[in-house]
Order: sequence, then C-alpha cells, then structure tokens
Amino acid sequence: MIDVIAQPYQALLLFHGGAVAGVVYLLLRSIRVGTGRRWVTHALDAVFVILNTSIFAGYLFVADHGTVRGFLTAAYAGGFAAAYAVFSPLFSKISQKIRKK
Repeated sequence: MIDVIAQPYQALLLFHGGAVAGVVYLLLRSIRVGTGRRWVTHALDAVFVILNTSIFAGYLFVADHGTVRGFLTAAYAGGFAAAYAVFSPLFSKISQKIRKK
C-alpha cells in the first residue's frame, strides 16, 4: 500500500541523495580537469557512474524499500541540479587554480 504521508519525506531524502551525487560529480570533474589526460577522464567517468548508481540505489532503498517511482527520480534529479547550480562556481574556481599549477 502506498503511504501518501511519507511521500514528502521520501522526496526530500532523494533530493539529498541527488545533492550528494552532484557534489561527487563536481569533485570528480575538478580532478579530471586538473589532470587533462584522456584515460583519467574515462576512468573517473566510470567511477562516477558506479558511485551515482550506488548512491541512487542506497537512497532509494532507504526511502521506499527500493521501489522506483517517478516523483522520487525527479527529486533525485532536482537535488543533483541544485547542487550543481550552487556549488559549480566554487569547484570551477578550484579547477582553475589546479590548472594554473
């Protein structure tokens, strides 16, 4: 049975998971840009895919016992987009400093 009262809390939990994944992406992107090597780019992209899948599955399991629902997927994507929009300028400055060295 679907628990309607728990849905906002589930959405907030998945939003947080998306934000965590967004910060992980930005961290890996700054490392990737700093190295500039093609194989590092591919390796870190593979690491991100594995971490993103693990984060999504873990948060989804905690929130709704692993049941994939549209509003939870949208909340996860919204959290990722919010983290990217908020923290991207900070990580961009860090990447520029790494490139200069």
